[in-house]
Amino acid sequence: MMSTFAFIDASNIIYGTRDEGWKVDFKKLYKYLKERYECKTIYYFGGKDEQNEKQFKFYREIERMGFELVLKPVKIFRQSGGKPIRKANCDVDLTFYAMRDKDKFSRIIMLSGDGDFEILLRYFMDNGKSLVIIANGSRTAKEIKQLVRGNFTDLKSLRSVLEYKK
Repeated sequence: MMSTFAFIDASNIIYGTRDEGWKVDFKKLYKYLKERYECKTIYYFGGKDEQNEKQFKFYREIERMGFELVLKPVKIFRQSGGKPIRKANCDVDLTFYAMRDKDKFSRIIMLSGDGDFEILLRYFMDNGKSLVIIANGSRTAKEIKQLVRGNFTDLKSLRSVLEYKK
């Protein structure tokens, strides 16, 4: 039996769909990953802003759904023009958890198209793990698409299944 873990890079998913004019319904995403891929564990890696009560409500809600949250404090950086940029930089955390748990899964679902993950994904492939990437096609590194070939799903193709409706 294939054991599947999903790793969600929240910023890639949230900004990837926002740029296309829609938002992911995380209840639908959880159900999709459980039913379609029989995910045993679904990690959500994101930033936390201590001042943002709406965000904390969201995190409590998705944790109740079953997501395993790995949250880092948001840091604010200033661009050269003074514009603030908010970042949590969760890539190392996601990589750490994936490597820590590597003996617990035979398939990994990665919800990120970040090229920084190429070395991690290549390692898993070289060690017999099955890979599926679900990410925003236009924001996914070409190295990632080439690596996984047919195991890439553009998030936009799942819009009708995953879109948040008010």
